[in-house]
Amino acid sequence: MPGTQTGVLNSRWTPIGLKNNFQASGPFEFVLTNNSRSYLNLKRTYLIFTFEITDASGNVVTMTPGVPKSQAYAPINNIAHSIIKNYSLHINSQLAFHNSSNYAYKSYFENTLMYGQEIKNSTLTAAGYYHDTAIGDDTSPGFQARCASIHKQGAIQVAANISIDLMNQPRVLLNCCNVKLTVYPNDSKFLIEAYNRAPTTEFQFKIKDVYALVNEFDLADGLSNALEAAVIEHKMIQYPLISSQVRSFYIEPNRLDAPANTLFTSKMPRRMFIGLVDAEAYNGSYETSPFNFKPHGISDIHVDYCGMTIPGRPFSLDFANNKFMEAYIQLQETLGHTRNNFSCNSISTQMFKEGGYTIFGFELSPVAQDSSLFELVRQTNISVRLNFRERTPEGGIYCVVYAEFDQIFAMDPLRNPIIDSAVQI
Repeated sequence: MPGTQTGVLNSRWTPIGLKNNFQASGPFEFVLTNNSRSYLNLKRTYLIFTFEITDASGNVVTMTPGVPKSQAYAPINNIAHSIIKNYSLHINSQLAFHNSSNYAYKSYFENTLMYGQEIKNSTLTAAGYYHDTAIGDDTSPGFQARCASIHKQGAIQVAANISIDLMNQPRVLLNCCNVKLTVYPNDSKFLIEAYNRAPTTEFQFKIKDVYALVNEFDLADGLSNALEAAVIEHKMIQYPLISSQVRSFYIEPNRLDAPANTLFTSKMPRRMFIGLVDAEAYNGSYETSPFNFKPHGISDIHVDYCGMTIPGRPFSLDFANNKFMEAYIQLQETLGHTRNNFSCNSISTQMFKEGGYTIFGFELSPVAQDSSLFELVRQTNISVRLNFRERTPEGGIYCVVYAEFDQIFAMDPLRNPIIDSAVQI
């Protein structure tokens, strides 16, 4: 008989409410498991938000989608994830995970680069993701779809899987754990994208409700006891996983280069993705999308690691004269989307050039695309250098860097979390 017929007694979905007083500005605290005998299926854990967009007084702001030059507004793309500024995860009162304030960029990179248009137009719409052909354009079908999703709809509900390291791997969490998740939201200016806005209109992104949805298993006593005996015998249980981290740094206006910025000082990452966004959009502005990655006149970008440079020779980019194909191919190669007919990310060369998808990919490890293999530990500093053909714009720009690392998360028989210090955030 299949193992699930003899080992798993039942599987169920359980809604989890807030454990603190609800405030629209957060934080939101959840206790996902409360020392029960059930095993938490980490990868099938969701947050479900209910929100609406109003003016500062709480009134609905009128708009006429599809009419040129008229006021139009919508939540930014991937809104169920973008709502979240950062997470912290405690297991038995010990910190097991805490990320930087760039979770919105982390999840956007994952959904935009690693899924094709078929998934973006179906499953990911639950998270408020709508594929844009041109970011920062109010006529783009993605922006128009986001407008339609809220126009005269009242409060809107969206759902997002919790995309943090421990919950991006398929193994269940041991039972008898107290798991506390704390969520901190972004502010309204970051979360709303508006065009032709009346100068007196101040939008408000109002979260009205939030709860978690978790999937749990109950195992047969014999299997549960055998697992516990194995943990006691080996002194720990391990969870090999891929840890994704996001860093950013500011590049001042009127510069033709950005000096080396050391971003990581632990082990070498598997691969990296880098994009440039206006400082105004990065910090939050109604008139701009925080995910509009432009070339900004870049002529060269490279990564220094382990005494080496990637790429081995300068790119010599010139987007205005259509010299960018090497960078585009390297992005798709880093993702593994070339030379196959079963995966893509629906980013064309034109979208890469001027559609807001100018994201550079760098493959540092020969096993970067195989999550079942681990790279040998190589301690090094990782830095990024950029050169520009034209001066950086007024207000400056931010360089956003997404990197993936091998990591081992472990727990001892007393359920104390142990994190590989070489790659701990």
